[in-house]
This record gives sequence, structure tokens and C-alpha cells, in this order.
Amino acid sequence: MKRIKYIFLCFGLILLIAACKNFLETTPKDGTVSDATFFKTTADFDAFIFGAYADMAGGFDGSGIANWVKVQSFISQEATGPDEIRKPLAQYMSATNDQITAFWKTFYSISAKSNQVLAKLKDAKIPEADKSRLQGEALFFRGFAYFNLGRAYGKVPLITKPYDASQNFMNCTPEDSIWIQVIADLTAAAPLLKTRAQLGSDQLGRVTKGTAYAYLANAYMYKKDWTNAETASNSLIALGEYNLMATVRSVFSELTENNVESILEVQYRDVADGKVNWSGHEVGGVLPEYTSPRNIGAEYAPAGGWGEIVGTRKLADSFEPGDDRRKELIKVPGEKYKGENMKEEITIPLTIAQTKSSFSTKYWLGPSPDLSISYLFKQNNPVMRYAEFLLNYSEILFMKGKTTEGYAQMNKVRNRAKLPSLVASADQAIFMKALMNERRHELNFEPNLWFHYTRTKTAASFLLEEYGVTMNPAWYKFPVPQSERDQNQNLCQNEGY
Repeated sequence: MKRIKYIFLCFGLILLIAACKNFLETTPKDGTVSDATFFKTTADFDAFIFGAYADMAGGFDGSGIANWVKVQSFISQEATGPDEIRKPLAQYMSATNDQITAFWKTFYSISAKSNQVLAKLKDAKIPEADKSRLQGEALFFRGFAYFNLGRAYGKVPLITKPYDASQNFMNCTPEDSIWIQVIADLTAAAPLLKTRAQLGSDQLGRVTKGTAYAYLANAYMYKKDWTNAETASNSLIALGEYNLMATVRSVFSELTENNVESILEVQYRDVADGKVNWSGHEVGGVLPEYTSPRNIGAEYAPAGGWGEIVGTRKLADSFEPGDDRRKELIKVPGEKYKGENMKEEITIPLTIAQTKSSFSTKYWLGPSPDLSISYLFKQNNPVMRYAEFLLNYSEILFMKGKTTEGYAQMNKVRNRAKLPSLVASADQAIFMKALMNERRHELNFEPNLWFHYTRTKTAASFLLEEYGVTMNPAWYKFPVPQSERDQNQNLCQNEGY
């Protein structure tokens, strides 16, 4: 676990940033983090906690949200790379897979920053209102980090204080204890965080009460604590700040960032001097070129299109007739498409490099509007949306015995996609099949879909029925990275790896 220590050292050197009117418009400062010069003002704390937002955004090295989408899409077999060959899971689910290792690093980095802020806030002489809000953000991000580590790896080292040498030799904490900590952090964070309305337009993008409630409800689902999951869900709804956007297309637009459907989304902004920041967190994301057709052309996609994460044709063919999500958000060769940043409509050539693939247009909107950073795109990326929350709420209500109410939440998502409502059935197998079908078609190429399959234990049937892949039970969890185990001989490995 020595890498956690170095996260702080490197972060202090490269990401000292001062808060401005918009919390994501930042200017680098000289110096290093030390007790004598830092953590003295609200701006210092804001600058440091911003590192957690930056970790979500990731960079050109394949970290952050682009990696989360890639890993899950490949494991589910719903996506391939430029070669259009689905990943053989016996090899891909490996402790030496750099993409799985990057997932681990990202969330331990977020947790480490949270622990540092929480420790320094205790004696900070800053306004109480700022201290309360920063404590809420740090608690949320630690809960968020272990939410993702718990669902991905299960048992992991649970670290709730800043780095010390003992962390180099930590063993893993049982998964049940991880969820207890996640729930405690998110529960404590919620009353400290502001609502969307309280943030103001210049601060939209920060985590809010609604963000904490959404993840708290989801965390309780892992414990099968449907009563508390319903309570957390109702707390979010009571805020009155979230709704579905009118159309599926309007959800994914550079013009509607931080909309009423957004519960948490990665923020991208211009840097003040216009120079490229290779960490990616201030300039733009890589999902637009990752998900656009390979070599489609610079007038149609950032960097001409890389095709790093493209859908299978089976995914495109799985939608019900009339599903607006297929019409608006999935394209195949031979179909027409005009992204909002394209000057003209294109018919995707039948001779495109990836002829057997489908292409998500959630992020592929056209070329970058800024030619000086043509390989990146400033569109925000969703991490959690109200549509996903409604599908979770649907499951929660059904499991509480509220069959009609559960179907009603699912039908809201279906109706927005221009599909008819489903007739409620008390049969749990029928309900879960319908619900996972909606999740598949609503949440493809987003960060959470595979974990819905693993949590509900429907991953094995999905892989076998859709792709003829026999599920190894070990794949319900990721392997603990071998590079971490090489540094810490006490670190566990999940069964089957």
C-alpha cells in the first residue's frame, strides 16, 4: 500500500490550486503541501478536495471515468476495442490487467484525499459553514470511494486516516465492514452537504445532499436493507430537485450540463491559459474519441475517432422496436447521424473500420469545438443520473412488496424512451428480467451497469444467454492488483484468482 503515500506527495506538487468563482476554474500555484503553508484557508481546503473531482475525471492515461466505462463494458462483453474482438474473460480478469489496477488506484486516491481533509479540518480556523460543507464533501468522497472498491473487489484494506507506515502492511477488511463504513460516511455526509439550489449556478457540479442520498440508497441495496434504501430514496425525492429530462437525447448534450437529471457528473472546463493539461481534469475527456467510430474523420469526431470502446451489434439489436434510446443513442454502419457539433449529417460508411460494431452517441457529439485540443472534448460525463436512481427505486419498492409502485418507477424511464408501460407482475423473476433489460438499454456505456448485474446475481445468465460465455464465479469480483500485493505481502486476493 506504499502507493497511497506517494499519491499525497505527487498531488501536493502538481495540484495546488486556488478556488475561484467557479470551483473548477483553477490556477496552479507554486510550492508544496505542508502544515506551515497549507490547509489554512477555505481556499486551501477547496483546492485539495478538488483533487477528488479531478480523480473522477481522470486523464489521458486511461484513468478516471473513461477507464470505469471501458472495464465494465469489456467485462459485460457488450463492447470491444478497435479489433472488434470481445475480451476473453479468463485472460482479461487478471490481477495484472492495467485497467483493473487503474480502477483500484483511482478510488484509493480519492479516499486518501478525503482522509487528509477530514484530519486537517479538525483544527482548521475557517468559517464553520465552510468547515461543515467541506466535511460533508470529504465524507461523501470517502464513502463513494469505498462504495466503488467494495462492489468491485469486495474485501479491501479500509483506511480512514491519513497515511502512516502501518498502512504498508494492512490486510483486507471483510466486505460487510466495508459497506458499514460506506453507509456511515454517506449518512454523515448528507446533512452537511448543500442542495443543488443552495449551491448556486456557479457551483453546480459539486456533490450535494441528493448525491449522498442516491449513493446511500444504492449502498443499502448491497445490504438488502430495503427499508433504509427506501428511506434514503424518499429523502432524495423530497428535495424536489431531480427529474427526467424530456428526451433521451437531451440528457447527453454539451448544452444541458448539470441538468435536472444529473445527480453526479464529471466536470470539464477550460484552463485559463488554454494549454493542455495532460491529467485531463481541467481540459476535457476522452470518451468522445474512445466511443466514436475508428477513423471516421476529424470533421466528425475528436482526433478523427479512435473506436476504443464500441458496442456489439447484439447490443444494438436488443432494443425493443420504437425505443428512442436505440434511435437517438446507438448508431450502426449505414445509419445517418448528425451530432450537435457536426456541421453536416454523416452516413456511417459500410466500409468503416469497425463494420460489425455499434456506436454510442452519448459522448460522440462531433469534433472538439476547440481545435487546439482536438483530441479532447469538454462535455461533462454522467456518473449517476436520476434515470438510474428511478430504476434502483423501482427495485427497492418491489422488494418491499410494493409491486405496482415499483413498476411505476420503471415505467417512467420506459415512457421517456417512447415505450409503453409494462403490466405489473408480482413474479420476482419476471420483474428482475424486465428491470435488468431497462438497465441494459438505459445505462450502457455508463459507469455502473456491470455492477447491477453482479449485485443482482444476474451476470451469469446474461453472459450465457447473450454471448455464450460461461461465468466463472470469481468474476463477480475484480482481482486485487498484483502490483499492490507485490508491495504488501499481507494483502489478500479474491478467491479464484
